[in-house]
Amino acid sequence: MFYTSIVLFFGFSVFTVSNFGGTVALGALVSATLLFAMLSNLLLLPSMLLSLEDSIANEKVLKEPLIKIIEDEDVVN
Repeated sequence: MFYTSIVLFFGFSVFTVSNFGGTVALGALVSATLLFAMLSNLLLLPSMLLSLEDSIANEKVLKEPLIKIIEDEDVVN
């Protein structure tokens, strides 16, 4: 994820050296959006998941799964 965002950021920032104003604006806006999205994924998302962990996943939810994919007798040791 990190390398992909960096490569796309620099790829779209190449458009900012164009002579056409629309291409410059596209390159700047997409590059800024990719940079902001990468930073929020790296900084904001983990802190939000940690703060919401107690309210979303409690012991009642984790005890019994909603759908049984593998039956108890189908389990191979």
